[in-house]
Amino acid sequence: MWGRFDLDHRRVWRRALIVVGIGWLPLLLLALVAHLGGAERVWRAFLGDASVHARALLAAPLLVLAEAVCIPRLGEIARTFRQRGVVPDAEADAYRAIVRSIRRWRDSWAAEAGAVLLAYLASFLIVSQVPSGFLPDWQQGTATAPLGRSLASWWHALVTLPLLLVLLLGWLWRLWLWARFLWRVSRLRLRLVAAHPEGAGGLMFVGFSLRSFALPGLAIGILVSATEAAHIHVASAGADMLQQLVGLALGTVAFAVLLFALPLLAFVESLLRTWRAAVSDYGALTQRVGEAFEAKWMHGPASEETDQPLATGDFSAVTDLYQTAGLAYAMKPVPIHLRSLLVLAVATALPFGLVALTLLPMDRVLQKLVSMFL
Repeated sequence: MWGRFDLDHRRVWRRALIVVGIGWLPLLLLALVAHLGGAERVWRAFLGDASVHARALLAAPLLVLAEAVCIPRLGEIARTFRQRGVVPDAEADAYRAIVRSIRRWRDSWAAEAGAVLLAYLASFLIVSQVPSGFLPDWQQGTATAPLGRSLASWWHALVTLPLLLVLLLGWLWRLWLWARFLWRVSRLRLRLVAAHPEGAGGLMFVGFSLRSFALPGLAIGILVSATEAAHIHVASAGADMLQQLVGLALGTVAFAVLLFALPLLAFVESLLRTWRAAVSDYGALTQRVGEAFEAKWMHGPASEETDQPLATGDFSAVTDLYQTAGLAYAMKPVPIHLRSLLVLAVATALPFGLVALTLLPMDRVLQKLVSMFL
């Protein structure tokens, strides 16, 4: 389920189709059987249930497809620590030990079994606590049905929902492993450059991991927005609903950004330590150079050299030093790349924008667009 036997992610599309075939297609067939049996209400209710389609037809396969995008990129970022020399040769053995440890955790059968057990425990609690009267019409069975649930409802509770929960728990597990890897690497004696043009001591490449989580963020946005869309479908769509949707979108985006950016905080201590040392060292150096420069060119005796300032490289050298020191002073305490952060935020918010379009009166929107060109 987590790609144990597909480490190169060559069959990710096949696994995504299997997830759809197991989680969504049987629900469609069971609803179709009910329709052919004369239960037109069940068929229409299933087709109109945006939340179940979003969960089983969009979010679940998207979480599988995200493996082929996110995991290889995280692997490239992990290898960059050694390729750039951020982890020096003296720490190479410790770094390899960290990688071996993370791989053992990644391949743990106990973790996968625990995820399955947690998923079915959550499904059991939902089935036992939610009365049949609160279920959508397509999940409500006859009076003689077990717990008043239809066959489609039982398939959803025993297969579709646990499958989605296992996929979500799998991504939480990967995120925990990523956070553990970064934290342990941050404890090594890293070779950081305070005046690095990236602005984070040479660690800004780690911040690119945020855009790697765009597809999981999109899946989160789909799950939350689809549930809200189902509520809007039941209630009357209006300005209050639109305002509520905007608030929910902002909260979901903030949650996704915090969730995937939190592992980057592991480097705060190392970066702050490097920044404090740079402020002291560059401050002392620029002070000495500045005093010598002013003493020679502003307060010193005239000479043949001082009479021809454009013929010397003193001004250029001092300017370069001050620019380098400025880079060190402006070093960020967290290696967060703002453009990557924006990619993650937009991907998470995109489904809410699509739901918001359904709330807008399209005739007024079209009239407004036409009036702009007339």
